[in-house]
This record gives sequence, structure tokens and C-alpha cells, in this order.
Amino acid sequence: MRSTAFFGRIYTSFGPTKVVDSLLAVNGTVVLAGDSRRIEAACRELECDEVDVSRGVGMPGFIDAHMHLSGLAIQDEGVDLRGVKSVEELRARVRDYLKAHPSLSVVLGRGWDDNLMGRTPTSADIDDIVGGRPALLIRVCGHAALVSSSALGSLDLSGLSGFIDRGPDGSPTGVIREDAVIRALRQLEPGPEEYMTYVEAEARRLVSQGITAVGFINVPLKLMPGLTSGSLPIRLRLYLDADALGLLEALGVHGGFGNDMVKVSGIKVFADGSLGARTAYLSEPYSDDPGNRGRALVDEAYMSATLRRASALGLQVAVHAIGDAALDVLLRGSKGMREHLRVEHASLVRDDQLPALRGLRIAIQPMFRVDDAPWIRSRLGDRVRWAYRFREMLSAGAALGLSTDAPVSPTDPWLNLAAATGGLEGVGQALSAEEALHAYTRGSAEVLGDERLGSLEVGSLADLIVASRDPLEVEPGELKGVRTLEAYVGGLRVYP
Repeated sequence: MRSTAFFGRIYTSFGPTKVVDSLLAVNGTVVLAGDSRRIEAACRELECDEVDVSRGVGMPGFIDAHMHLSGLAIQDEGVDLRGVKSVEELRARVRDYLKAHPSLSVVLGRGWDDNLMGRTPTSADIDDIVGGRPALLIRVCGHAALVSSSALGSLDLSGLSGFIDRGPDGSPTGVIREDAVIRALRQLEPGPEEYMTYVEAEARRLVSQGITAVGFINVPLKLMPGLTSGSLPIRLRLYLDADALGLLEALGVHGGFGNDMVKVSGIKVFADGSLGARTAYLSEPYSDDPGNRGRALVDEAYMSATLRRASALGLQVAVHAIGDAALDVLLRGSKGMREHLRVEHASLVRDDQLPALRGLRIAIQPMFRVDDAPWIRSRLGDRVRWAYRFREMLSAGAALGLSTDAPVSPTDPWLNLAAATGGLEGVGQALSAEEALHAYTRGSAEVLGDERLGSLEVGSLADLIVASRDPLEVEPGELKGVRTLEAYVGGLRVYP
């Protein structure tokens, strides 16, 4: 029997906030919380490992409800294009990367943003650098990508011509969007062993930041054997691409398949794209692109049918809906079938939509309100008041979970907390520290549909971190400076 006792100031939950002086975990589950004398007595019988958290403060580990671990791996192992401010700088980064990796047969990268670069790049901007190699350089939002001419010629994008940008003469520009990006990535991404090496490195980095569980969105099927081997130090709740639903039905895989460390939780459906790429589906055209409302990627009939099929297996359907019109499609298509529904983003919510959010589980991204601030007003005009209505969502009765959508935003949970509480300047609404901490722990567990995660109450899984400062005793702007000193998953130390 494996037993660990923790002593010191420990938050067991933030909604409501509860503090104890000690905690006992047996075989990875919290069995006693508070009453240090009783725990000390139990440890004399159980021969516990004892942990003193008094150099900081103990609390539940962070749960990032929506993250793309495979996308993080590509960004960190490929060409990092975050922050490039011109096409020339993009070219320079690709050139430098290939000098450092001359034997590469495929060039992958991520992070460019045309809002910073002044224009959207084309294949002509990279063809001379990559030569005959296929290249896929994904936009920061993940909803558009630049491909080399050689890649465009070799990829199977049949049936997706509507997702390929074309110039005035009708020829492809090299920019692909939405479904075409996913299809291209699945054809060019690394083999399973190499891919898992990258994912394992990301998992170790995440626990060092205090993240003990992740909703892994858009899991490549080739990673499933490696992910379910139990080699990672972090809990994973897996959401596969929507087109994997047929395979899950054929195999009879139900929601919760796996174990406490790794479970299949559901599938991911895209109802629209992103505001940055102007593909989010709006009820009225973009203010800076008249005539363009974005596009719906699914309709209500597809939504209803998919929810019905997934619900029969107890699988969640995580629906990406950023624009207000996409949220309309989701709300109408999910009537009477919300038990297995979770909503990703809900970035734009009209006044008339707020009451319909009651009871919905929504994964929100506080850093979006910071990252979008420089351009969102010109894109939306007066509708900016509909953006990131976090406090009103709570008041409407939605259950909020925090996430980063990494690699779209940085994985650092302390930075994300600062954004959530107004410690970083942005658009939309901030939460109180207690609300944000609850959303980043128990709230995210609700979004994931896992009742044993997100708190350190008796019966919960013993996922605990030690923070360098008490997050309820620092100003919002100081949260980004807090650090994770130690992390435990199931009572076992996984960092440092």
C-alpha cells in the first residue's frame, strides 16, 4: 500500500475555498484531509512518505481543459514562427532552421500571424528556401497554414477545394484553411515513435509548470498506442478527430475507456474557424472584411446526428464554436442532447444567447482576450462587447474550465491566471482569483466530465502542486511571477 502524507497550508478546493493543514493519500487517492494528528497516527501504521509543503502553499494541480499536445510538439520541434513581423523574417527563420537540420525531408512549423506580418505569406515566399521538400507552416491559430508548392502538389486534399485559397488568376496561393490543414498535417506529421518522443518532452515540461491533467484535443490516431502505454507523468483525457467516431463505434470504445492516467473522453468537432483568420462564423460580416461572415463547417443536422451517435457510447462531443453564428448552430443542433456536450471557446456571445448557456460546460482561454486585443476592435466593431464575456457566462449558469488552447497561447498556467483575473490588459471580462482558480481546477474537471479530478477533497485523485506564493494573496498582475515548486500526480512526485 503506497501512502503519502502532506503537511502545511493546503487548499483542497476553490469553490468554495477550503484550507487544511495536512492531507493523506493512499494508492493515489485522498483519504484524509485535515487533522494532522490523525494523519500522523495513520502514518505510524502505514509508513507514509511525508512531504512538507511549508516552503510554499499546496493546492490542486492545474487542469488545462483544451490543449493540442501534438501541436505543441510540432511548434517546439519544428520551425518556431511565433512573433515574426514580416515575410522576410519568416523566410529567415525557415532558412536558419534548415541550416540546423539539413537532412530533413519534411519541414513543419507553426506560429506565424499575418496581423503582425502586414500580409499573408504565399508559397512563392518559401519555395526557393525549402526546395523540393514538402513544407507545412501552420498559422498561430491552427486554422490556416502555408504550404510549399511541392506539398500542395503531393498532398491528398481531394474534396477540399473550398479550403484552398486562390489568387485572381485562380491558381493556389499556398494558403490552406480548416479541414485542409488537418488533412495535410495528418499526412506530413512525424512517425509514431518520433512523435511520442516529442510529446513526452512536452508532458514533462507541463508538469514542471504545475499542470497535472490535460484535455488533449485532436489526438492523432498514430499516437494512441504510445499514449495508452502509461509512460507519461501527466493525466490525459483524449479527444480524437471527428472522423474517428466511426472507428470508435466499430471497436465499441465507450467514454472513459482506459484508466485514471489516460482515458478516451470524446471527439472534437469544428463548427467554425478563428477570428484571427477571419474564418469564425459570424451573424454579420467582419467590420474589416465586408461581405465575409466566415463559414460554418457543420450544420445543425450534422451536430444532432453526431451528438446522438457519440452519446450512445458515452463519449463527449467537444464543439469548437468561436463566432456567434457558430454558437447558434451548436445551440440549435444540441437541443435535448447536452449531457455529453462541451463547448470550446464561445468567444463571441450575443445578449440573446447568454440564457441558453445555462448548464453548458465551456472551455475558455483567458489569454485570447490579451492576444486579440491589438486587432479585435477593427475586426468586430461594436460587437467587441460580445467578446470574452466570462463573468456573464458564469452568471448565466455555465460551468467554465480554463485552458490555453496551446500552442495557440503559452502553456504557463500562472500567466493564464494573470490574464483571467485582469492582471494582463485585454478585452472582455476578468474573473476573481477564486473564480479563476476554481475554473482551472474543479471547473476544468467538470468540462472533462471527470468527477475525481480538480480538488483535494476526500475521494479525489491526489494531484497536488506546491506554489511559491499563495495565489489568493497576490495581486492579479503578480500571478504571472508565481512558480510551481513541486508537483505530485496520484501522490507520487513527478517534479522536480
